[in-house]
Amino acid sequence: MPEAKTLCFIHGFGCDINTWEKQFEAFRDEDMQLVFIDLPGYGKSDKPHVEYTFDFFAHAINEVLSANDIKDAVFVGHSLGTPVCRHTLMTTAHGGALVDVDGVYCFYDGNETPEYVEAVNQFGHAFDSPDCREVITGFVSSLAGKETPQWVTDYAMSMMPQTPRYVASSTMQHLVERQWWSNQQLNLPVMVICTQNSGLDPDNEQKMHALFPNLDYTELTACGHFIHMEQNELFNEKLKAFLNNI
Repeated sequence: MPEAKTLCFIHGFGCDINTWEKQFEAFRDEDMQLVFIDLPGYGKSDKPHVEYTFDFFAHAINEVLSANDIKDAVFVGHSLGTPVCRHTLMTTAHGGALVDVDGVYCFYDGNETPEYVEAVNQFGHAFDSPDCREVITGFVSSLAGKETPQWVTDYAMSMMPQTPRYVASSTMQHLVERQWWSNQQLNLPVMVICTQNSGLDPDNEQKMHALFPNLDYTELTACGHFIHMEQNELFNEKLKAFLNNI
């Protein structure tokens, strides 16, 4: 376990710290420090007119942790929050571990097909539209699984479509850019919990092992994208077990 015994929670696109309510309830009485961050552009954080790159997000996280004298942490990232956490660990002095909650990935290895590149670029630019709110609403609808509780979808619908268009557009355009997707391995303890509902490739576990040699991997079937909310008891127990083993 990192010496600081800190859990740093980073939400996904369009969300805020309230997505981690069930983790706050489960871990608030544990002997560790909990840090919940609204990324710039989201929640109650400032929403400047800037480029929303991984560097920008990592710098914001670094500023929060450094201001609180936190060196190492277990970074828990959901969706977009996963690559943001990974980038923070690879580009700042912070160490510790990574927990990937149905994280987003773009895989560039030089062998990707033109169709793959086109599909990724189309997704990244889908949020440029003046109808951005409707685009996000449709995107949210695709995130639920067959058994996703209505309260989880209600949270996502209440938050994500409210994302300012300039924030959504910049975030998603940079998310799919090749420059942010190094195949560099992260040689720290990593826990991945993901769901087939998000359209995983058949070789997803092998891809995760290639990025994270020290990997604890769990793949769910019918669960929706918000695993930490929908299956909060399962997720919290797995997270506690992971913490006890690092």
